[in-house]
Amino acid sequence: MFNLPEKFVIVDGYKIPADKAEEYRKTKERMEKEAEKFFKGFCEIVKKEPLLDLLGHGVVGYSSTGEQLARISLDPFEISAMNVALGRNKLKEYILATNGYDEYAYQQLLKEYKIRHENK
Repeated sequence: MFNLPEKFVIVDGYKIPADKAEEYRKTKERMEKEAEKFFKGFCEIVKKEPLLDLLGHGVVGYSSTGEQLARISLDPFEISAMNVALGRNKLKEYILATNGYDEYAYQQLLKEYKIRHENK
């Protein structure tokens, strides 16, 4: 009958449709954990922090010397894209691509991580 405007709520600085807010929070939490788990395979330090060049936070991985090795934004677009990639069993490839890495570069990161830990 009437085309009423959709109600929105603010979640982490983003306007999310009210009826999708809880689903968004759960999906975001899961994608954050998936990113952290993946980064821990080649980063000594993994943390959620503000991304200065983007709105909001992201998961960022660093080497033991503090060099940023990888990051992923936790904005609604990335959360949605990561969720689709996870459903297709392509999350690793998606996160690597967002960081400009291919499989060869990923294997190098893993080797360097292993070397850093052997030298401890």
